[in-house]
Amino acid sequence: MINDYHFKSGIAKSDQKKFKQLIEITSDELLLFAIGFVRNKEVAEEIVSDVYVKIWNNRSEIENILNLKSYLFICVRNGSLSYLRKAKNDPTISVESLSDYHFIPVEDNNNTPIEKETIDSIYSAIEELPAKCKLAFTLAKINGLKYSQIAEIMNISEKTVNNHLVNAVQKITEILNVKKRRTK
Repeated sequence: MINDYHFKSGIAKSDQKKFKQLIEITSDELLLFAIGFVRNKEVAEEIVSDVYVKIWNNRSEIENILNLKSYLFICVRNGSLSYLRKAKNDPTISVESLSDYHFIPVEDNNNTPIEKETIDSIYSAIEELPAKCKLAFTLAKINGLKYSQIAEIMNISEKTVNNHLVNAVQKITEILNVKKRRTK
């Protein structure tokens, strides 16, 4: 969780230490997000780097950003889509037309009691989700973003985010053949 005011005020005052902290806290998840679109680590790294350069070059305006984390994701999304438009020579590529989003499994360093086979099954189930559903699920469950942030990043309503997440959970439970518990 990042404290917007803490970072925005420091970066606006050209505090390089605050800027480096922001990069340390956000770069991994932004990189995974970009890879989900472009499927190339080097290109994704360049997209994320460009976002940070843009933030630093426009740091005097940073305090005007309402939600820094959402803003970073939106910039990475836009950079990724722009790359795809150029690479595929297709000006119509957008989040709305997204037909594929690649889910990147997250490494678990906590030695949880869940077996690797179970985790692999869950990741496989997530990968089978439709692109927009997978994107919403990843942003909510992996990145921990709020519905309002996801709606802003995906350029959809919060209701649509909720629908994507409900569909994701239903499809994952179907794929994993999880039985619903009956409530009394």
